[in-house]
Amino acid sequence: MTDPGAELREHQEGGRRWTPAEATATLPLVRRIVDDLVTTYRAWRKAVEGFEYATAGAAVGAANTAANTAAEQLMADAQSLAGEIDSLRGELARLEVVVVRVEHGVVGYRSRLRDSAAMLYWLPGAETPSYDWPIGVPEKGTSTSWPSRAQVVAGKRSRA
Repeated sequence: MTDPGAELREHQEGGRRWTPAEATATLPLVRRIVDDLVTTYRAWRKAVEGFEYATAGAAVGAANTAANTAAEQLMADAQSLAGEIDSLRGELARLEVVVVRVEHGVVGYRSRLRDSAAMLYWLPGAETPSYDWPIGVPEKGTSTSWPSRAQVVAGKRSRA
Protein backbone atom coordinates (compact mmCIF):
# COMPACT_ATOMS: atom_id res chain seq x y z
CA MET A 1 0.00 0.00 0.00
CA THR A 2 1.38 3.39 -0.96
CA ASP A 3 1.37 6.44 1.27
CA PRO A 4 -1.15 8.89 -0.28
CA GLY A 5 0.61 11.89 1.31
CA ALA A 6 4.08 10.95 0.05
CA GLU A 7 3.73 12.71 -3.30
CA LEU A 8 2.50 15.92 -1.64
CA ARG A 9 5.32 15.86 0.91
CA GLU A 10 7.87 15.25 -1.84
CA HIS A 11 6.47 18.19 -3.83
CA GLN A 12 6.52 20.45 -0.78
CA GLU A 13 10.04 19.39 0.09
CA GLY A 14 11.03 19.94 -3.52
CA GLY A 15 12.16 16.47 -4.47
CA ARG A 16 15.65 16.73 -5.90
CA ARG A 17 18.50 18.40 -4.03
CA TRP A 18 21.14 19.91 -6.31
CA THR A 19 24.85 20.17 -5.65
CA PRO A 20 26.53 23.33 -6.95
CA ALA A 21 28.30 21.26 -9.64
CA GLU A 22 25.04 19.62 -10.79
CA ALA A 23 23.26 22.99 -10.94
CA THR A 24 26.12 24.52 -12.91
CA ALA A 25 25.98 21.63 -15.40
CA THR A 26 22.34 22.55 -16.25
CA LEU A 27 23.13 26.18 -17.07
CA PRO A 28 23.46 25.84 -20.87
CA LEU A 29 19.83 24.67 -21.08
CA VAL A 30 18.50 26.74 -18.16
CA ARG A 31 20.14 29.90 -19.57
CA ARG A 32 18.28 29.53 -22.89
CA ILE A 33 14.94 28.92 -21.17
CA VAL A 34 15.43 31.83 -18.74
CA ASP A 35 16.45 34.18 -21.59
CA ASP A 36 13.21 33.29 -23.41
CA LEU A 37 11.24 33.64 -20.16
CA VAL A 38 12.55 37.14 -19.39
CA THR A 39 12.05 38.33 -22.99
CA THR A 40 8.51 36.94 -23.11
CA TYR A 41 7.71 38.38 -19.67
CA ARG A 42 8.78 41.86 -20.79
CA ALA A 43 6.60 41.57 -23.91
CA TRP A 44 3.71 40.39 -21.72
CA ARG A 45 4.12 43.39 -19.37
CA LYS A 46 4.17 45.72 -22.39
CA ALA A 47 0.96 44.15 -23.77
CA VAL A 48 -0.76 44.37 -20.37
CA GLU A 49 0.27 48.01 -19.91
CA GLY A 50 -0.91 48.78 -23.45
CA PHE A 51 -4.25 47.12 -22.71
CA GLU A 52 -4.65 49.06 -19.47
CA TYR A 53 -3.78 52.32 -21.22
CA ALA A 54 -6.19 51.56 -24.09
CA THR A 55 -9.03 50.84 -21.69
CA ALA A 56 -8.31 53.57 -19.13
CA GLY A 57 -11.55 55.35 -18.36
CA ALA A 58 -13.62 53.19 -20.70
CA ALA A 59 -15.29 49.84 -20.33
CA VAL A 60 -14.61 47.11 -22.86
CA GLY A 61 -17.56 47.03 -25.25
CA ALA A 62 -18.22 50.79 -25.10
CA ALA A 63 -18.94 52.87 -28.21
CA ASN A 64 -15.33 53.48 -29.38
CA THR A 65 -14.86 50.36 -31.52
CA ALA A 66 -11.38 51.35 -32.75
CA ALA A 67 -10.13 51.55 -29.17
CA ASN A 68 -11.96 48.32 -28.32
CA THR A 69 -10.37 46.51 -31.26
CA ALA A 70 -6.92 47.67 -30.16
CA ALA A 71 -7.66 46.67 -26.56
CA GLU A 72 -8.95 43.27 -27.64
CA GLN A 73 -5.80 42.67 -29.70
CA LEU A 74 -3.59 43.67 -26.78
CA MET A 75 -5.60 41.36 -24.53
CA ALA A 76 -5.18 38.50 -27.00
CA ASP A 77 -1.45 39.23 -27.21
CA ALA A 78 -1.16 39.24 -23.41
CA GLN A 79 -3.02 35.94 -23.14
CA SER A 80 -0.86 34.33 -25.81
CA LEU A 81 2.31 35.54 -24.10
CA ALA A 82 0.98 34.31 -20.75
CA GLY A 83 0.63 30.86 -22.30
CA GLU A 84 4.23 31.00 -23.51
CA ILE A 85 5.38 32.03 -20.03
CA ASP A 86 3.43 29.18 -18.47
CA SER A 87 5.11 26.79 -20.90
CA LEU A 88 8.61 28.11 -20.13
CA ARG A 89 7.96 27.92 -16.39
CA GLY A 90 6.75 24.35 -16.94
CA GLU A 91 10.02 23.46 -18.70
CA LEU A 92 11.97 24.74 -15.71
CA ALA A 93 9.65 22.95 -13.27
CA ARG A 94 10.22 19.65 -15.09
CA LEU A 95 13.94 20.20 -14.49
CA GLU A 96 13.08 20.94 -10.81
CA VAL A 97 14.35 24.49 -11.18
CA VAL A 98 12.28 27.10 -9.33
CA VAL A 99 11.48 30.49 -10.90
CA VAL A 100 12.19 32.94 -8.08
CA ARG A 101 11.94 36.34 -9.83
CA VAL A 102 10.63 36.14 -13.37
CA GLU A 103 11.27 39.84 -14.11
CA HIS A 104 14.97 39.43 -13.29
CA GLY A 105 15.36 35.85 -14.46
CA VAL A 106 16.40 34.58 -11.03
CA VAL A 107 15.98 30.85 -10.65
CA GLY A 108 16.69 28.59 -7.73
CA TYR A 109 17.89 25.07 -7.23
CA ARG A 110 16.84 23.32 -4.03
CA SER A 111 19.98 22.22 -2.25
CA ARG A 112 21.48 21.51 1.14
CA LEU A 113 24.08 23.53 2.99
CA ARG A 114 25.54 22.19 6.24
CA ASP A 115 22.69 19.65 6.64
CA SER A 116 19.97 22.29 6.19
CA ALA A 117 17.71 22.99 3.25
CA ALA A 118 19.07 25.87 1.19
CA MET A 119 18.58 27.42 -2.21
CA LEU A 120 21.22 27.92 -4.88
CA TYR A 121 20.32 31.08 -6.84
CA TRP A 122 21.28 31.85 -10.40
CA LEU A 123 20.86 35.17 -12.20
CA PRO A 124 21.50 35.61 -15.94
CA GLY A 125 25.10 36.70 -16.41
CA ALA A 126 26.42 34.73 -13.43
CA GLU A 127 28.85 31.93 -14.19
CA THR A 128 27.54 29.61 -11.48
CA PRO A 129 24.67 29.36 -9.01
CA SER A 130 25.36 30.66 -5.50
CA TYR A 131 23.87 30.26 -2.05
CA ASP A 132 23.94 34.07 -1.75
CA TRP A 133 21.02 36.19 -2.94
CA PRO A 134 21.94 37.86 -6.30
CA ILE A 135 23.39 41.36 -5.95
CA GLY A 136 21.21 44.00 -7.59
CA VAL A 137 17.95 42.09 -7.21
CA PRO A 138 15.66 43.35 -4.45
CA GLU A 139 14.83 40.66 -1.92
CA LYS A 140 11.37 42.11 -1.40
CA GLY A 141 8.99 43.26 -4.09
CA THR A 142 7.40 41.42 -6.95
CA SER A 143 6.12 38.10 -5.77
CA THR A 144 7.24 34.82 -7.21
CA SER A 145 3.69 33.96 -8.17
CA TRP A 146 2.55 34.26 -11.74
CA PRO A 147 -0.50 36.45 -12.32
CA SER A 148 -3.51 34.72 -13.78
CA ARG A 149 -4.27 35.19 -17.42
CA ALA A 150 -6.17 38.34 -18.29
CA GLN A 151 -9.91 38.01 -18.62
CA VAL A 152 -12.28 40.49 -20.20
CA VAL A 153 -15.02 41.12 -17.71
CA ALA A 154 -18.12 42.76 -19.18
CA GLY A 155 -18.23 46.41 -18.20
CA LYS A 156 -15.00 46.33 -16.20
CA ARG A 157 -11.38 46.90 -16.97
CA SER A 158 -9.35 43.76 -16.45
CA ARG A 159 -5.99 43.64 -14.73
CA ALA A 160 -4.13 40.97 -16.64
